[in-house]
Amino acid sequence: MVVETYLFLFGLIVGSFFNVCILRLPKDQDIFLKSSACLNCSNKLKWYHNIPLISFIFLLGKCHFCKKKISFQYPLVEILTASIFLFSYLQFGLTLNALFFSILLSSLVIIFFTDLNEYLILDIFTLPLSVIGFVLSAIKLNPFSVLIADSFAGLIIGFSVFYLIRWFFYKYKKIEGMGLGDAKLMMMIGAWLGLKSILFVMFFSSVTALIIAIPLTIIKKDRRYPIPYGCFITLAAFLYILIGDTFYKFLL
Repeated sequence: MVVETYLFLFGLIVGSFFNVCILRLPKDQDIFLKSSACLNCSNKLKWYHNIPLISFIFLLGKCHFCKKKISFQYPLVEILTASIFLFSYLQFGLTLNALFFSILLSSLVIIFFTDLNEYLILDIFTLPLSVIGFVLSAIKLNPFSVLIADSFAGLIIGFSVFYLIRWFFYKYKKIEGMGLGDAKLMMMIGAWLGLKSILFVMFFSSVTALIIAIPLTIIKKDRRYPIPYGCFITLAAFLYILIGDTFYKFLL
């Protein structure tokens, strides 16, 4: 239990840094040297206002200075990251597989929230991680046991299908039906999880997006109300990692 406890605590700290990335990277702000401040009153936070999870609890989810509510995203990202670290260790032990597994899942968490908040999927995550996923498959260190041919096929098909959907909408509907970031995200997922993941992620992301989008368009009275589709892609990727093999075995 000692290792698990330390990993969970370390995950909380890393998750706190991920919150900084989610907030600042879409705005091209420094993520290392800039001091943390309240987004509402701009007062600089003390070190004890920034203790992962604990500060949120003791501050009752409010800024120490202006008493405005702090977004629940902050403790949620910290807990998710800590859970990913712990889950990776329970799956693989203290190995490279656990490290790479954590890297992918943590990146999906960051991508989910940047897309949710800013409708942005940043190349700084999708492009390097696509290369890393492919290289790991080539040297047989992919934690999902995806080999190089499967990784390459997933990478190409994942990007191509979503790029063609985007092209079709722009060509014939004169609207951007999907951002290029979504295609790059699918490329990243294909590189790590292989070709089988693409169909699964496409299906489940589409279904969940429709379930959310239809009520939203009715409530907002806007048929073109923007939906952060990358969020649904990341959720479907998480689902594939958890039950993908079981799902395909069930179908067969």
